[in-house]
Amino acid sequence: MRLLAAVVVTGLVLLGGCGGAEGTAHRADGLTVFGLQTEQTLPTNRVDKLEFIDFDGSPGTFAEFAGRPLVVNFWASWCVPCIKEMPTFEQLHHELGGAVSFVGVNVVDQQADAARMVEQTGVTYRLVRDPKQSLLAWFGGTQMPTTAFVDANGKVAKVVTRSLRAEELRAEIEAIR
Repeated sequence: MRLLAAVVVTGLVLLGGCGGAEGTAHRADGLTVFGLQTEQTLPTNRVDKLEFIDFDGSPGTFAEFAGRPLVVNFWASWCVPCIKEMPTFEQLHHELGGAVSFVGVNVVDQQADAARMVEQTGVTYRLVRDPKQSLLAWFGGTQMPTTAFVDANGKVAKVVTRSLRAEELRAEIEAIR
């Protein structure tokens, strides 16, 4: 059984993300997204009314981030590519100060597993939970990691469903600034 689990995890890492085989996600605007490693442009979707749960259990909305660009990164403690890219998100969070907001959205994990990952990676940007994957589905994510880039007006400019290298992340942030 351990060998089978190792083979599955290795296969997911080689595919560039965590989430299994080719998946389907339905977005709020009705578009269906198929496949792995997708990139999509979502010019009409607005995040203002989307709700989330903070790590401390309190409710929040993405309207809190209105007026500046926002990077929303979906991750899980068992997703190796997620873990590898989190330090890059943390570095840019510090470099850009308050000019760009960062939100890490934990998907599916038990609270204790997510908290251990946060401690291990040392991320300090805002962290919220998406235990039912409803936010991930709204953004059109088909696997993790998925990262959404939202402009200062609350419109989703782009969603990338795969891990991002530092230079790619910087370029996508520049595009929404």
